[in-house]
Amino acid sequence: MIARDLSLTARWRLVFGSWIVAAALAGCSTGGGTGADVPMPADVIGFAPGEDYKLTNYDGIKAYFEALAASTDRMALEQIGESTRGEPLYLAAISSPSNLRRLERIKEITRTLAYARDPEAGYGSVLAEEEARALAREGVAIVWIDGGLHATEVAHGQLMPEMAHHFVTDESPETRRVRENAVVLLMPNMNPDGLNIVADWYMSNVGGEFEMARVPELYHHYIGHDNNRDWYMLTQVETQAVTRQLYHNWFPQIVYNQHQSSPFPGRIWMPPFENPVNPHLDPLVVSSLNQMGHSMRRRFDEEGKPGVNSGIVFDLWWNGSMRGGPDYHNMLGFLTETAGAGYATPRCYDEDEIPDTFGARAGNLPAKTPSTNYNNPWLGGCWHLRDAMDYMMTAAKAVADMGAKLKEEYLFNHYLMGRRQIERGNTAEGGPFAYVLDPLASHDPGAVVEFMGLMSRSGIEFLRASEPFSVAGPEGDLAFPAGSYVIPPQAFRPYVVDLMEPKEYPDRRQYPGGPPEPPYDMTGYELRFQMGLQAVNVDEPFDMPPGEWGEVATDIGEVRGEGAAGFAVHGNANSIYRGLSAAGGEPGEGGDADEAPERFRTVQALATPNGDVPAGSYWLPDLSADEARTLAADHGLTLTGVSSPPSPGAVAEARPPRVAIYRSWQAPMPEGWTRWVLDQYGFEWENVWDADVRSGDLSRFDVILLPSQAAGGIASGNLPGTMPEQYTGGLGDEGAAALRAFVEGGGWLVASDQAVDYAIETFGLPFRNRARGLSSQEFFIPGSVIRLDVDPSHPLGYGMDAEAMALFSRGQVLERTGGGAAGNVGRISTPVCYADSDFLVSGWTLGGEAVLAGYPAAAQVEVGAGQVVLFAFRPHFRGQPRNTFKLLFNALAASTTERLPASPGLSCR
Repeated sequence: MIARDLSLTARWRLVFGSWIVAAALAGCSTGGGTGADVPMPADVIGFAPGEDYKLTNYDGIKAYFEALAASTDRMALEQIGESTRGEPLYLAAISSPSNLRRLERIKEITRTLAYARDPEAGYGSVLAEEEARALAREGVAIVWIDGGLHATEVAHGQLMPEMAHHFVTDESPETRRVRENAVVLLMPNMNPDGLNIVADWYMSNVGGEFEMARVPELYHHYIGHDNNRDWYMLTQVETQAVTRQLYHNWFPQIVYNQHQSSPFPGRIWMPPFENPVNPHLDPLVVSSLNQMGHSMRRRFDEEGKPGVNSGIVFDLWWNGSMRGGPDYHNMLGFLTETAGAGYATPRCYDEDEIPDTFGARAGNLPAKTPSTNYNNPWLGGCWHLRDAMDYMMTAAKAVADMGAKLKEEYLFNHYLMGRRQIERGNTAEGGPFAYVLDPLASHDPGAVVEFMGLMSRSGIEFLRASEPFSVAGPEGDLAFPAGSYVIPPQAFRPYVVDLMEPKEYPDRRQYPGGPPEPPYDMTGYELRFQMGLQAVNVDEPFDMPPGEWGEVATDIGEVRGEGAAGFAVHGNANSIYRGLSAAGGEPGEGGDADEAPERFRTVQALATPNGDVPAGSYWLPDLSADEARTLAADHGLTLTGVSSPPSPGAVAEARPPRVAIYRSWQAPMPEGWTRWVLDQYGFEWENVWDADVRSGDLSRFDVILLPSQAAGGIASGNLPGTMPEQYTGGLGDEGAAALRAFVEGGGWLVASDQAVDYAIETFGLPFRNRARGLSSQEFFIPGSVIRLDVDPSHPLGYGMDAEAMALFSRGQVLERTGGGAAGNVGRISTPVCYADSDFLVSGWTLGGEAVLAGYPAAAQVEVGAGQVVLFAFRPHFRGQPRNTFKLLFNALAASTTERLPASPGLSCR
């Protein structure tokens, strides 16, 4: 899928020939790191990063790190993975030569202290305090500093070669102390594909009319800016590679994540954080972050660098960012946000452009007079890429210096917090003693397997029971079968509890009775609900049953009976589409969907000698028993043997859909997430751009997806004159007419979240969006888990449980209108409603009772011979809510399923 979708491939590249890298490597010795043989960044890249109007892409960055590693014994360079588009992901470890020779021992120490137990003694042991102190004295601090996560924030990515050169070569007492007492882990770029996209775009436009034009594609292949929203779902290969280093290899005490978007006019934001604080965090994490921030600020004051601000915008509530996840592993995860200039083009600000106050909450900080959180105001002037890099370097030196000076304290405190969390679990303080998950108790057992895989990647300890076992419950013993997972008390307990227990986000206002203070991101996000897990909280301590620690097994599939007429694959699992693809239910790359093997969908429940088959299952008449067992084993599916062909009215032919995903040059992230989700679950798809839709030739598709995007953006796109002409304009009148013709001729259109407004207007649907135009004082759900009512007998609800959980993030609410529908609008159904009562599962809502409760969350409308499906929320939001993925999948599958039953769905408001 990636190979055919590399839009905007590099049109311009800085010329870093392989001969430059080879020459640098050939001419370098492995000396002490201070001699003339150690290259400067400019020696390899061709210019010193930080110059105005120049950006290097990843070719220059990786070439420099390779050359530097070859020139010194103070740095070890390791490839820890590959990016989505195949670039090497590097991690550099910089320290003294003696430390680098004993890295395995250093890692053993940090792992032991992080888990607060003796690895030889096994689970249940707790490391004695005197042993922990001895290890803290022997070990060194692990200080992580990364660059490049958000590719349009260019300064930290450009800085990393210079930062590496500094920590390798500088001979000041401070830097020598850092090398002796710390290992500085520098990740040159966490998103090299994005760096290539952004640097190539800028350098192709620099000096011209569109020098400052934003990149018209996502600057991560799938998820753009959302690559900092992926740190508990771990969907992307880059996130997975970094997570392995954090939670399985190095266990750093300090994780410093660089960004470049300080609240204006501030020049750099740093801790302390804004409120609120998540109650699951260890308090020592919070106080240590405050200490780190104040130490960093003092260094800026010593160097006379104004504009340091803190205590605004960025809070300590949400778990999903790169710096947030480590906090729940008792690491000091934090970010800085340095002011940007705009690529490498400088910007000057007059004094009258400086506001009186600033901050996300109006008036939080005075901008022109000193205050405790902004003690040295920046009052204007010119700001260059070099200035941003200098500020970042000051911050990095301060962080590394703190790690080195307080290395014993940081190492011991990592142990202390872990031990305290184990003790809290054993007393069931702030959560249960353990969570037990029986995969077969969940509606989709595969979701449990996926969840335990996430726990494994995140360094969480768990056991898979090899025998049935019982534990004491409040109303008698609780029995669990073999194969159940037990997540017991452990050092990283905050991470587990935070992803399992519902939250009540505090009602925070900008002033009494005023608008709400928006959170940094989500307020409720627990995977227990998003993934539809049936987890049992066990409060009373119990002995662990026999089993394997850390084992995740996929043997949850089942084949029921033999099938003379093939097998029916039950539709409760998301992985059914992977299985159908593996069984030949999808055409290969470039293949014809009509050539796929025959398959049918059950449109009503089937009674068979081997048990009932629910509606929405797939009957594969030619599937053999051996193939059925392979599907069950490989994809965790349940298959029931069919002894004779079902009656014609019970099944409908269902060939693989030919899917188009609308892709706008405004590059909305939901489009990329849509591509990612379909890639993971075996759907073939093709992007269609504005010109493709306007051409009117859409007959090769069965269904067109409109990912979430504002109606005006879909219709008008980028305005003329804002970027090169080929990236301007939207669907316009021609595109709207083409979509109408497509649907009226029998095609399906599926619009989600913001895109429902465009669909309602374009097709004259008898709905309105109740959330549209409301102020945040009237309706505000910035990111919460919301309960849904679902009709599982409706084709859009096939395979769903009657109650589901949606991740609602500033989403929409549908309402039927009394008239005004276009003349070709026919049957209407509402298969999904927001729950009428008790709709908030976790997070925060303002106005939800009046605006959202009980109203349609999804609708299907007949338009001519086709259908328009409206999802008022995103069923696949950021790849997280696995229990609502099937709503999207069902819409795709229904587009090619013949003779779907007519169903009115639910009676929403």
